[in-house]
Amino acid sequence: MIKDILPFYLKPKELPDKINQIDIYSKDLFIKVVIPFALIPVIGYLIGFTILKGLYISSIDNFLKEYATNKELQDTVRYMQTLKNILVENNYSKIFIMLGITWIFEIIRPIILYSIVYFFAGSFGGDKDINKAFKVSVFSLIPMWIAGIFYMINSPITMIVMFLATFYAFYIIFLSSDKILNIPTENSKNFQFIIVLIIFYLIISGLIGMFETKLIKSLVLGI
Repeated sequence: MIKDILPFYLKPKELPDKINQIDIYSKDLFIKVVIPFALIPVIGYLIGFTILKGLYISSIDNFLKEYATNKELQDTVRYMQTLKNILVENNYSKIFIMLGITWIFEIIRPIILYSIVYFFAGSFGGDKDINKAFKVSVFSLIPMWIAGIFYMINSPITMIVMFLATFYAFYIIFLSSDKILNIPTENSKNFQFIIVLIIFYLIISGLIGMFETKLIKSLVLGI
């Protein structure tokens, strides 16, 4: 299934039709796609914390040199300094706890997106179909999960790649809005749908991200 659909990410306008043809229930989709693909960002971090550890620590040092005295970023400075200490000490117990927390939140990501897609699809005149909403959510997130391999390098390149992958994910949802969710294009309802979806997803993701960071700080970094 996955090997058949991946080439269509290079042809996004044809992707919704391919997604629509896939006959799979949400439970199987969660097991076969969400769980393994959510591991990609975790693997990215793992490579950065081990194989490319020297490069990762160097990027942390550059950050600390530039922002160590910035009063507004002291919380982030403590976070980065503590993370550096864990990497230098090769504290793999804490590293793997951190990676486990990251994996859990990556698994939660499509559930959050699905909930928003399902709710607003009906609100904008589309189908309130659990399976369709979950399929759109999961397959739209695949580019973001794949881009997560760039977490192996702690640099602005990572941020740029993740931004582009996020934009592409929402573009897939927009294309799928009328072809899969059957949201009418009249009066730009599909465009209104994607704008509202983006706003709500970014707000909720931001709150969830803050909780994830606090959890890592508390359980792993002890700050």
